[in-house]
Amino acid sequence: MKGIKRIWFWFTLVVCPLLIILGVATFAQLLGQYMYSQQFSFSSLSSFQIAFMGGGICAFLYF
Repeated sequence: MKGIKRIWFWFTLVVCPLLIILGVATFAQLLGQYMYSQQFSFSSLSSFQIAFMGGGICAFLYF
């Protein structure tokens, strides 16, 4: 039980902030493309971009 708490502690300390940064960076990139590109469409989003933003949102809400 003690090992699980230690793993969970390091997960929240290291992985959650990384997911938050990755989600914010992806969102900022998409916002920049939306503002400065006339050819941007939401159908051009990749599944990785959606997953990174979703992971960042979940990590932010948990953290």
